[in-house]
Amino acid sequence: MISREVPPPPPRSRARQALSVLAGVAFVVLVFGRWVATLWTDYLWYEAMGHPQVWTTLVVTRVGLVAVATAVAFGLFLVNLWVVDQLSPRGGFIAGSPDEELLERFQEWMEPRAARVRAGVSAFFGILIGLGAGAWWEDWLRFRHGGAFGIEDPIFGHDVSLYVFDVPLFRDVFGWFFQLLLVLTLIVVAVHYLNGGIAVQRPGGRTNPAVKAHISLLLGGLVLLKAVGYQLDKWDLLSSSRGRVFGASFTDVNAQIPALNLLIIISLVAAVILVVNLRFQGWTLPIVAVALWLVTSIGVGGIYPALIQRFRVLPDEVNKEAPYVAHNIRFTREAYGLSDVEVRPFAATNDLTAADLEENQDTIGNIRLWDPGVLLITYRQLQNIRTYYDITDVDVDRYRIGDDLTQVMIAARQLDEFNIPEPGWVNEHLVYTHGFGAVLSPANDVTTEGKPDLLVRDIPPVNLTGDPDLEITQPRIYFADSATSNFVIVGTRQPEVDFPIGTAGANVQHNSYDGEGGVPLGGFFRRLAWSLRFGDLDTLISGQLTPDSKVLMVRNIRDRVRRLAPFLYADADPYTVIVDGRIKWVMDLYTLTDRYPYSARADTSRLNDGPGLPNGFNYIRNSVKAVVDAFDGDVTLYVIDPEDPLIQMNQRVFPGVFRPASEMPEELIEHLRYPEDLFRVQTDIYRLYHVTDPREFFSGVDPWQIARDPSNSPRPKLRGTFQDSSGKSFHPMLPYYLLMKLPGEEELSFLLMQPFTPRDRPNMVAFMVAKSGPLKEYGELIDFSLPADSQIDGPGQVGDFINQDPTISAEFTLLGQQGSKVIQGNMLVVPIEESLLYVQPIYIQASGGGASESGIPQFKRVVVSYAGEIEIADSLDEALAKVFGKVETPPDDGGEPPVGSVEDQIAELLAKAQAAFLDADLALRRGDLATYAEKVEEAREAVAEANRLLLGTDGGTGA
Repeated sequence: MISREVPPPPPRSRARQALSVLAGVAFVVLVFGRWVATLWTDYLWYEAMGHPQVWTTLVVTRVGLVAVATAVAFGLFLVNLWVVDQLSPRGGFIAGSPDEELLERFQEWMEPRAARVRAGVSAFFGILIGLGAGAWWEDWLRFRHGGAFGIEDPIFGHDVSLYVFDVPLFRDVFGWFFQLLLVLTLIVVAVHYLNGGIAVQRPGGRTNPAVKAHISLLLGGLVLLKAVGYQLDKWDLLSSSRGRVFGASFTDVNAQIPALNLLIIISLVAAVILVVNLRFQGWTLPIVAVALWLVTSIGVGGIYPALIQRFRVLPDEVNKEAPYVAHNIRFTREAYGLSDVEVRPFAATNDLTAADLEENQDTIGNIRLWDPGVLLITYRQLQNIRTYYDITDVDVDRYRIGDDLTQVMIAARQLDEFNIPEPGWVNEHLVYTHGFGAVLSPANDVTTEGKPDLLVRDIPPVNLTGDPDLEITQPRIYFADSATSNFVIVGTRQPEVDFPIGTAGANVQHNSYDGEGGVPLGGFFRRLAWSLRFGDLDTLISGQLTPDSKVLMVRNIRDRVRRLAPFLYADADPYTVIVDGRIKWVMDLYTLTDRYPYSARADTSRLNDGPGLPNGFNYIRNSVKAVVDAFDGDVTLYVIDPEDPLIQMNQRVFPGVFRPASEMPEELIEHLRYPEDLFRVQTDIYRLYHVTDPREFFSGVDPWQIARDPSNSPRPKLRGTFQDSSGKSFHPMLPYYLLMKLPGEEELSFLLMQPFTPRDRPNMVAFMVAKSGPLKEYGELIDFSLPADSQIDGPGQVGDFINQDPTISAEFTLLGQQGSKVIQGNMLVVPIEESLLYVQPIYIQASGGGASESGIPQFKRVVVSYAGEIEIADSLDEALAKVFGKVETPPDDGGEPPVGSVEDQIAELLAKAQAAFLDADLALRRGDLATYAEKVEEAREAVAEANRLLLGTDGGTGA
């Protein structure tokens, strides 16, 4: 065989080497430049929002923590590696050993470079370990600015603030130092070996005494840190899940805490032994110390508590655990704002009369006949107007229309960024920039066609009420709930699409943004920064942009608020409000912690799947209402629970960001509502924690569950699934808003209500309401407890009775013919006087209809149930009349019919004609001539009928 020597590769040309270097430099500059650009443009955004101090606090805190941690780690590594170098015996290996050649070469290479290598290794590990400290910024700010709760834990007697504000940072620092010392010890041992300080084959001993002393000190530091960890473990027992309830149990207090105290002592003794071992040869003492610690940890830390639990607790569990269950009940109710729930008896009588209904017309007239899930489909079909608009959510609110406070359904018409015509940089970022207007209809009103009575509608917005509170003078929506992270640039040479005009919307009205929001685009360097941030060359080179153009970024209102208040969590359902002619978003913000002692973890299974509250917390307050202007993106944060220690901490961290509730305009206060996410969490906790006797609680006496929802209407996807004790799946009833008079009260209240049933039983046992206003009553929780000795039908039961009723079943069959789907809407339990009224609206929809299909749900019937009697009718008034009969209206003293009845009919006909004319106009814009002709004829007939009544009235009076 002929062997050939492979020639070495030719050296690379200088040009190629230079090109490689330039490419590497360009890559580094690009990555670093994008980081700098993002940091700078973030500051510009915070400055434009009026809160640059938030950016400064966040950046300085992170950088400061990383700098301090890096310096500490670098210093410890540098000092210890210098000590290793000083203790190096040089040549501690024996001649002929396998290590000899390798170690000799290492020492020869190392000797002239020792200082630089020490510095390099120290810098590498210092930065690597120090960077982790940047994640502590939240815990550091809580520790630095936290205050007292004024509540002491029942075991150690510390203020709750220790566990909420301090212990998380202690855990961070403990874990970081333990990791640092562990890595440092391993590196030191390795370098000692390379320097010959540890020689496995050295005659008469393996380790240099000075080296042993060095390693012993490091091990002693690790053991001391372990003692600190045991102290933290003691405090963590207040969040223990060992017992039947959350928090330290009998075994934790009487076995685990003493065991941890002993382990702390053993750790301290072991540390002392390791230090004392500096004066002795060998590793006997350290081995004894470690063995003692292991035996104690296994025996006392594990076996002893298990024995106590089995032989002392289980034989007498109720009595042993009762004091700790009492702690759990007290702290859980406090953590979820349930300590002050007012419990009122509710008789649930069956003696309600038609006269009582007449006395409660304000309540009856506001019973919601439109299911939000059904109405969302209807709104989309009737009012999306164009494919690039979308209505994504329907909210419940109340407005004063005329002289009456009226419950309404309202939705914003947002920009659908995924359906922009001819997608491209110009259309996505310069042309299609905003949504437009809102839709509003009374919750109780239905047109003759079974559609919602749209009082605010169309583009531009039309206000049929004439009420100035519903007039939208600035309908443009640049900042929205459905907005993505996509940016837009306004004030450019390219006009923005505002809304369609002309027959069938063939043309569009253009607009140029003139609001206060946005960050100035600026000159070349700013444009370069924006281009790097967005990874978008067009922002730098486009001729459509000017220095006066503005960048609108962070247009999703959740992200916008989160940047200004990073410690707060947003509700899943921001809602739309019309205030002073503008569209605003109101968002509920929460303070949370998972460190509240003895408090049970929140059950979040009934929350909507998606954005919103996280899982695992055990304390919550709705401390802030955020108001976001849909046009200019201005964010105002109002503190409505100033007593919350967590929001007080936030105010100290970010001074000037939050405003007191007293500064909130009255027009906004009128639209505050108790948040549904919070109420879901509270009522899920209250299912068990309505019981306050610890022995009854422990024994499982009187557990409740959320009532079953008998509707089949579209509902949000929840995080959890639900089954009864037999394994049958069901849908829990979600809380709903009511505008009504509570029993014993004179004024209407806007309430959030949740019915309860006993666990695995269908009958109703209680309902809870939360008040939304006035502000002094905001957040009041009332538990209306039903008689324990009476059978009161639950919502699920009533739903079953409705489906089993032969008359109603036949009606459903008839409605479902010709390919229509019958939708049973939300079942509403409505308290009136001391009775419960059940109302369920019924809709039909063409089969296959959905949010994006052609089938528009129509209101067809309503079912009313009271005292076991069930009736179905075309309207709520008719159904109530079937159940209760009609109220006879007595004549005036002169025996004549009530004045104004004919005038009322005329006014109603004219309003109907006006609505028909507007429908005709909308149909004409769409190019739907058939509907246009139909609506014009409908309006003509209404006007003719009104004219007939008017002439009849004039003739009757002899005018």
